[in-house]
Amino acid sequence: MTETNLPVQENEQPPKLIRRKRRRGILGFLKKQKRLFINNIKETRRILKPVIRENELSLTDRVYLSPNSLFRIMLFSALCFFTAWMLVLIGQNAVHAMLLNINGINFNYRLFGISYLPGDSNAWEEGTMLLMYSVPYLIYVFLGFLLAVQTSRMKKISWRFRLLLTWFSLHLIVFFLSSLIEGVLLYRGLGIAFHWIIGNFYVRVIVAVIVITLVVWLVRMNFGFYFIKTLPVRVFLGNEMYRKTWIAWVAGVAVLPGVITAFIYWFPGMRLQLASVLFLMALIIPALVWSSVYIADVRIPKSDRKVPGYTFILSAGSLLFVALKLLENYISRAG
Repeated sequence: MTETNLPVQENEQPPKLIRRKRRRGILGFLKKQKRLFINNIKETRRILKPVIRENELSLTDRVYLSPNSLFRIMLFSALCFFTAWMLVLIGQNAVHAMLLNINGINFNYRLFGISYLPGDSNAWEEGTMLLMYSVPYLIYVFLGFLLAVQTSRMKKISWRFRLLLTWFSLHLIVFFLSSLIEGVLLYRGLGIAFHWIIGNFYVRVIVAVIVITLVVWLVRMNFGFYFIKTLPVRVFLGNEMYRKTWIAWVAGVAVLPGVITAFIYWFPGMRLQLASVLFLMALIIPALVWSSVYIADVRIPKSDRKVPGYTFILSAGSLLFVALKLLENYISRAG
């Protein structure tokens, strides 16, 4: 029996060398991601606190880019965010109650929800179900885009009211998207029609992903411009960084105190609503900030330049919070 030596391939490498190269590749990838993360943090800091060169702006314009002014603008935008959100939810609930009343269906009305009474199974027809749990939601998303366009064209309104209307229009769209997310999982709201039409869970997921992707793309393509139109002064149009600064504070940072306020108001309920809205805003807002790069020549309607103070913002927010609680308690007791 003779031994035969197998030919060794020239490109064959020892296992230790292969493992070492893989380790280097993983470490190189992690280092690259770390550099990208650090660069993103630095870029975010530059956006939130822009560097103003000496003699670049007048003293009046510098005031609007000061940390104090930006923070007050952010708080006012958060107030608009929360107010618009509450108005959309209360409004759609009232519309739903009206449709139920027209169709002779008994229910218990609450400010942010509706519960049904037993004994109405015969009143529910397929056409009624599809009408009440699909058509209004489609109308909301259409009205959201229409209102945003019309708001950007209005000339005789203040930048503060324009900002409130812009948030209201965005919340109409986000309400439809969040209802679609909930409808994939739960048999309530839009989900009733969604489950009725599409019984298979995986098909509902695919349809929801397609619709959400399309609507979010439309929002990201247009709402950067609409938020730029809410500017009180043209100084933010001076360069790309200033435009990013405006959207980052007004449409980005402002979301956090707005969501936190809603969380405190609804605690411990409405968790899915909060999570879906926060998820959608995380998809939308970064793209709005970066889309401002392509927005250069914008006509800002004449408006007063006054930035609300802390006293007004905190007082208005507290009054709104208390008024909603009192109204909700009154409706619950009356029902």
